Amino acid sequence: MARERPVEITPSAAALVESLRGLGYSPETALADLIDNSIAASAAAVELDIQWNSGSPQAALLDDGSGMDRATLGEALRFGGIGPAAARTARDLGRFGLGLKTASLSQCRRLTIVTRTAGSTSALALDVDEVAKHGWFATRLETLPKHPLTDRLLQLEHGTLVVWDRMDSLGGLSGLEKEAFYLRLEDIRAHLGMVFHRFINGDAPRLAIILNGRAVKAWDPFQTGHPATRELPSERVRHAGSAFTVRPYVLPHRDRYANEAEYEAAGGPGGWGARQGFYVYRGKRLLVAGSWLGLGGARTWTRDEASRLARIEVDLPTDLDRDWRIDVRKSQARPPGALRARLTAIGGRCRQEAREVFAFRGQGPRPNGAPHSAPAVWLALQGPKGIQYRLNRSHPAIAACRENVAHARAFDAVLSIIERSVPIERIWLDVSESEGASAPQLQANEIAQLAEQLIELGTTLPASMTPEQRADLLLVNLPGDLTAVRAELLRRMRAAA
Repeated sequence: MARERPVEITPSAAALVESLRGLGYSPETALADLIDNSIAASAAAVELDIQWNSGSPQAALLDDGSGMDRATLGEALRFGGIGPAAARTARDLGRFGLGLKTASLSQCRRLTIVTRTAGSTSALALDVDEVAKHGWFATRLETLPKHPLTDRLLQLEHGTLVVWDRMDSLGGLSGLEKEAFYLRLEDIRAHLGMVFHRFINGDAPRLAIILNGRAVKAWDPFQTGHPATRELPSERVRHAGSAFTVRPYVLPHRDRYANEAEYEAAGGPGGWGARQGFYVYRGKRLLVAGSWLGLGGARTWTRDEASRLARIEVDLPTDLDRDWRIDVRKSQARPPGALRARLTAIGGRCRQEAREVFAFRGQGPRPNGAPHSAPAVWLALQGPKGIQYRLNRSHPAIAACRENVAHARAFDAVLSIIERSVPIERIWLDVSESEGASAPQLQANEIAQLAEQLIELGTTLPASMTPEQRADLLLVNLPGDLTAVRAELLRRMRAAA
């Protein structure tokens, strides 16, 4: 039998480097990949400088991490690096040994790295055009790049500076007019505040991120500081010799926010519709910012209005990368088949609770998942033709009015006409087009008018009820912040008593 002879198939440097530039990084995902390296180097601060530069953009990132010596810098620019099979520490957010290079070269044609450790400085440049001509070589620099952050680096005992030059249209920042460029930077700012929110202001090692002289603020997807946010019971999931935690949250109804600006901010980058679903973290760094991950059983879940308040945190360790199929850009993840049923069950419960809160106006709030403490004005009844909405004739206020009218049958007829004429399709269309409808803020005269109407209605309730009980019963189904209305209502009821 003839001996098999190996055939050399060395990849073409010119073709491969251009192909690697097209992996699909956006400017924000590319910059996030660089910040991952800063975190791995135990940096406490990262400073980004991104300038339009008269239509020839330039970007630079400086961190105060541990830095690299000359040999380590050379390895850092080697494609493949230590690879995905190597064991990594909890702070090492690398995955394939490609991020620094592919992320940078997706945005520019020349990558320069200047690094210091123990007071010694090393610098290398990776140029796409030079690689195409001469192969996989980096260039050792005799002079350092002229940039304000270079001077800052030289004042540090250790740290690293990354500079992107010759940025082209492939990355998305080149070719923009000045105003559009700086508006795009605000998208980048919001993205970084979302991806690294646990490092900026959370339970991860603290990291300050500065973009063009202004601190990036953390955006908490779960609105844990809002008093109306509900954290459902968390679950500890074991898989492949490791374990992770799943925490479901139901965010507040639109009417529980102080104003429209606060509500929009809570929606996050892309808005409420895009931000529902699972939030997958790896080493406390956000990978997936709202996705139903193809779950849902026979009928895959999609983003819908009723589930917009459901957000579920999945906190993965770095040793489950292969099982969750983390991609090169660290922007996608897929749950293992063995976990899909359990994650579907967790997600299903969260979606159901979110639906209850979304339907707040019709059903009233349910604190901590408990049954309603007050009767609803509207009832959703399952009938032969689907769900039908009916006024609750057992509600104390409705029952009392019926007993006090001269023509009870005519009153019942009016209720039936109201039930049959509710423009459900129109309401649904309006809500969908406007991303939900919020209760308008009441003016002083409207507060007094509503209080007057509720006092009149309150006179029909049993005399044994206290003013507080009457106020709670009358207000529980109404939308919006009714604190002022309740105070005015109690004041008038107590004065009348």
